[in-house]
Amino acid sequence: MHRNRYLLLAGTAAAVATLLTAGAAIGATGRNVPLGTSRVGRTGPSAALTSTNQFVTPVGQVIEQPGRIQATALNPDGKTAVSLSWENFEGYFTVTDLVAGKVLQTIRPTVGSKDVSFNGLLFTKDATGKADVLWAAQSADLLRFPVNADGTLGTPTVVGLPGVTRGADKDVALPTSIALAPDGRKLLVSLNGNNTLAVLDPANPSMLAQIPVGNAPRDVVVVGSTAYVANQGGRSAVTRDFTNPSYGTDIVADTTDGRATGGTVSVVDLPTGKVTATIPVGLQPTSMLVWGDDVLVTNSNDDTVSVIDSTTHKVVQTFAANPAPGAAYGAQPNGLARLDATHLAVSLGRDNAVAVYTFTGGRNAVELSGLIPTGWYPADVLVDSALDKIVISSIKGLGSVGPTTTQQEGVGTTPAVGHGVYAHVGTLQLLDHPDGTTLQADTFKVMANNQWFGLAARNSPGSSRAKPVAVPVHLGDPSKIKHVFLIVKENRTYDQVLGDDKRGNGDPTLTQFGRKVTPNFHALAQTGPLIDNLYSGGTLSADGHNWLTQAFNNDYNERQFGNFTRSYPASGGDALAYGKPGFLWDDAQRHGVSAHSWGEYANFFTGPNNTPARGDWQQWYRDSQILEGKATGRLHAPVGYYQSHSDVPSLEKILSPAYPNFQLQIPDQYRTDLFLKDFAQMEAHNNLPALNLAWVMCDHTSGSAPGFPVPASQVADNDLAVGRMVDAISHSKDWKSTAVFVIEDDSQDGVDHVDGHRNVALIASPYAKRGAVVHDYYSQLNLVRTIEQMLGLPAMNQLDLAATPMFDAFTDIPNMTPYKARANTTRLDTLTPTPPATNAALRTGQAPTATQLATAWQTWAASQNFHTEDMVNMAQLNRAVWYASYHYTRPYPGDRTVLSPQHVPGAGHPTDGDH
Repeated sequence: MHRNRYLLLAGTAAAVATLLTAGAAIGATGRNVPLGTSRVGRTGPSAALTSTNQFVTPVGQVIEQPGRIQATALNPDGKTAVSLSWENFEGYFTVTDLVAGKVLQTIRPTVGSKDVSFNGLLFTKDATGKADVLWAAQSADLLRFPVNADGTLGTPTVVGLPGVTRGADKDVALPTSIALAPDGRKLLVSLNGNNTLAVLDPANPSMLAQIPVGNAPRDVVVVGSTAYVANQGGRSAVTRDFTNPSYGTDIVADTTDGRATGGTVSVVDLPTGKVTATIPVGLQPTSMLVWGDDVLVTNSNDDTVSVIDSTTHKVVQTFAANPAPGAAYGAQPNGLARLDATHLAVSLGRDNAVAVYTFTGGRNAVELSGLIPTGWYPADVLVDSALDKIVISSIKGLGSVGPTTTQQEGVGTTPAVGHGVYAHVGTLQLLDHPDGTTLQADTFKVMANNQWFGLAARNSPGSSRAKPVAVPVHLGDPSKIKHVFLIVKENRTYDQVLGDDKRGNGDPTLTQFGRKVTPNFHALAQTGPLIDNLYSGGTLSADGHNWLTQAFNNDYNERQFGNFTRSYPASGGDALAYGKPGFLWDDAQRHGVSAHSWGEYANFFTGPNNTPARGDWQQWYRDSQILEGKATGRLHAPVGYYQSHSDVPSLEKILSPAYPNFQLQIPDQYRTDLFLKDFAQMEAHNNLPALNLAWVMCDHTSGSAPGFPVPASQVADNDLAVGRMVDAISHSKDWKSTAVFVIEDDSQDGVDHVDGHRNVALIASPYAKRGAVVHDYYSQLNLVRTIEQMLGLPAMNQLDLAATPMFDAFTDIPNMTPYKARANTTRLDTLTPTPPATNAALRTGQAPTATQLATAWQTWAASQNFHTEDMVNMAQLNRAVWYASYHYTRPYPGDRTVLSPQHVPGAGHPTDGDH
């Protein structure tokens, strides 16, 4: 019915294709939106600058929703939509009135697993055929909501889904897509955790069968009596395969970087319940669409769409879905919709766009017609026939522009109220079907927003005969920097640490770990440039480390925010969380550049027979004192008894084995002792690698956990560790050709007056611009691009390809003055006390005393997991630290009273941590 609206596209498509591929000629026809000194956040009505170097200007009517919109479905009447939403580790369902343009209802589930899955929403009729029902996926079950006449949802019932037991682990089913069988009497549910397609009876909700398919099934569609299931993890492994795990399943993987190397579609004959064919497609197939006899599949991890002929079960065409000029990877196609008889829409998550293609059948040529600007990271594109609109939902929408939050960081710090990364605002767009003229203009907007104009020219090759400079303009030009260190820390915002430096754009009222706690961070910001406008690409550690080591975060990981049930890949451990190009050290090794890692991205630290590391903080701290000659005696564990390992083969080869990964019971002073020993040996043998990564993470803090240092002490420990490392590097013979970058993996555990993504970034080098204050917009992508440019490494994906190196932070005139570490002015060993052995248990029906609350909270903290990153409930830990600071007498902001651990909203989620 919309065909006439696209008639102009035939003339536009060729021009668009030329525009997108010409590269060098693009600068003559358009301009990028300059980043300049812009700050992350809103730039106008329904427009924003993200923390990944991209502007978003969603077109049409924009409806803002609180939280991340993980998935969206349209009510059959077209008047409302329901979204799976997520915020602060709580899942909920949001009903939006598309006619009035407002949120009607928000429901936080109180039954079942009380969260939301990656995907999985389906409207059907009830048994009478008259009333609408919504099926919605949680991690371990389905919810069945009655739908009211106005589109709001009634009280749900739970349909349990059996998980699987793998060794000692009991894994939940994790439904990710729901479809109706041809007879209308059965539900088909892809169980991502079970590697099966479930068949359910919706009338009397119960499991009828589970059909084994491929690994990590994500979507299911039906053609006649056949179901097609997209398996994100590909086929099942056989003996000869190299594998890497994901959620207890061995995934066929790359022998170098450990990523999943295959994707498949299982063909299921529904009458017999048998898989009759397995069709290889691209990497990580995610969404599917039936178009006549064709089944289309988005392959998110290699930027393609495969077209399957349902009559032959063969792939008849695979076309590229990456419009960035000259970029080999990065669009992340993740959603499909049929706009009319000849036009296909594909949502491109990383491009913040929906691509429109002419599509007239699987065997015919597919042509890009243009791009539609969306919110940040679109995930669904839908067609609302009743309203005659296209509906686009974007997971991160306008970024973290929601309400401010309060953060407390323990005794001796002042509570801070400001912007945090968890204040997500997702977007729904309603727009008319664009004509060719509109689509061409929109395409230019997408290009300008993504910094694509002139992209090829900016990445033209350099010459080895050029004059060496600190940061080469062109890849291939020589750099004066031969050795780079990337030191990764944990979770702080700019204001939280450097807001008290009057030279920069800081708010000292939000500074919780200022100069007294962090003398080295402040000194480094004086001796190097003060960078006050650099941002984290991600939200938390599960994506933060990926942004630093891959300059990317793939669709699989963006969808995990529903519950992080499959994994929390802050340090790897999941073959599906890795992008196609691999990691920064892979880029180095592919181009003959040496690399080494101290702990970064290592996901194991174990002793013989995989025994976990043992010893409390005081024992490990004493070990560090012995190693430094400040104490005598025997180490509680010999150096090297516990060793770090990685599931990424290329990283395993370059790890310092004795250096601990994320273990908050081990102080950063111990890590520094091992780093300094290794570094001295490298210097002595003239074999310092070109690329060096190190993880020091105690500024993460353990909150109010008994037996651990208070937060200020842990941050001071981290500060001193960085100071000692930079001191040693700057006094070495390789200092003259070295640059040290220090940065947080994310900024989740603080607030900031600009945006919760604003990061603490430090540079030490003879070529660092000393005493400068740099206000230029930068992100972690710019930092990675600077490292690549210095070491002669090509960009890994479209995002670092478009990023500009941090030119303004460097000079070509060296200052060889070494850095002298500042002594800590905050004690490192001030510990949170152990819970008292009293009869102060909480009693039902009685208001608890402060002593009883202290015991309850300290007991809770003692039971938490501080050995694995971010595995503590955020809502609870924030209150634990707050209460300890006020002796359990002052309510947390927004609460009426001081709560016990079990009464905190969201307390039912066991591994919901940001700390």
